[in-house]
Amino acid sequence: MRPLARNASAALVMLLGCAGGGGAAPSDVEALRAELRALRADNEALAHQVDGLSARLELATARFARDPSPPAQRRAPPAEALPPVVPPDLAVVRVAPAEPPPVVLRMAPTEPLPDAPAAPPTRSRRAPPPVPTAIPIADPAPERLEALALGGGRELSVEADRELRAARRSEGVARAHALEDFVSRYPRHPAADNALVEAAEAYAAAGKDDAACALAARAGDDYPAGDALVDALERLATCESRRGGAGAERRILERLVSEFPRTPAAERAGTRLAAISGQGGDTSPRVPARSGP
Repeated sequence: MRPLARNASAALVMLLGCAGGGGAAPSDVEALRAELRALRADNEALAHQVDGLSARLELATARFARDPSPPAQRRAPPAEALPPVVPPDLAVVRVAPAEPPPVVLRMAPTEPLPDAPAAPPTRSRRAPPPVPTAIPIADPAPERLEALALGGGRELSVEADRELRAARRSEGVARAHALEDFVSRYPRHPAADNALVEAAEAYAAAGKDDAACALAARAGDDYPAGDALVDALERLATCESRRGGAGAERRILERLVSEFPRTPAAERAGTRLAAISGQGGDTSPRVPARSGP
């Protein structure tokens, strides 16, 4: 306990002891307690200030011990005023600046320069041929514009199916033309190879064998893994038969029998091979059964 708080506590005990005869007034006791609390608070504040000053003193002492500052240098006495170099009674006269003499440049006589030799006549160079810079501008095909105007994904597939149904509803040569246009617009459609074979059949029915054979060959070349390859090969065999190409027809029929056994097209090809060979019965070549379906 600090000395000030100790003295206040002693004063409170003495007052209580002196008033032992009669009970001390509660107001006096509370006043003394309040004063005691105030004194304790002041004592604590003073103790904090003392601690802070002590810490600052220790810090300053440590800094001085670590880096002592050099003693202050004495200032040199001011130099005595020197007497002026120019006497005070000297008269000052202004003199106007003299104009510089004119400078005359004299040029030495020069000899005439000899005539320069004439340049040899230059040969006329041929002008380079004109480079065509104009770019021909061609309008895009209308069918491509229509394909670009269509939507993508499912919308494009629906539109393609609608056009295929409309082309199949046509008859004769118009049916073949419509199916060809469909294949040119949608070459990646799942039914594109079937549309080519159907167009070939329409041309054949109309008596245009060359066009029918060309479409059948196109279907086999462009879609070798399509499901219409069998019909395309059968149509090609018929075309070779009409043209009189017996060897080409035989090769196509043998391909049908060997690559597509146990199919109606293979049976018809075997029958046709038998007819070509002039033998009766089933003379289709024996093909080993496939391991898969």
